Amino acid sequence: MNEQTFISLAEGLRHIAVAEAQQYISDDDVEDVAQEVMLRIWERRQDLSPELKMLRPYAATLSRNICHDRYKFKRRHPLLRLIWYNDKDDEHEAETPSFDTPQRRMEIAEATDIYRTAISKLLYNWQRILTMRGEQEMDYSEIALILGTTESSVRGTLCKAKKKMLELIKQNI
Repeated sequence: MNEQTFISLAEGLRHIAVAEAQQYISDDDVEDVAQEVMLRIWERRQDLSPELKMLRPYAATLSRNICHDRYKFKRRHPLLRLIWYNDKDDEHEAETPSFDTPQRRMEIAEATDIYRTAISKLLYNWQRILTMRGEQEMDYSEIALILGTTESSVRGTLCKAKKKMLELIKQNI
């Protein structure tokens, strides 16, 4: 598919992505999902057929998969996610609603204490890998390059670190 064909089909594909995403996630995130779908289609435009009957289900499937990925991320380690998004400056303020209540501040303080206590009990390399992957959102290849190891080693170590971290968090809760 060439650039002109993509431009002519883009609006219809975006509507399909929005409609599909609305079935799975809140209205706040629907536009983000639609943009992600359009970006992925743009990146793969050379490999895709310009036939609309083929692109519609592809856009819907992409949208559904992105929604599922977002849902999985939100379910994974909510305690850690709460801390990471709260410690960052203003980067995520527009994305996450601010419910600044005394209870929320107390929950964040407790979560931060539990997280810091648990991470301090891990091996130093495990701490670094968890921090680089979770807080700094680095790719496995970037972490491997920094640590002078392989991606598979980083993945394995990260898995072990997460398991140990969850054990330590469960002990403190």
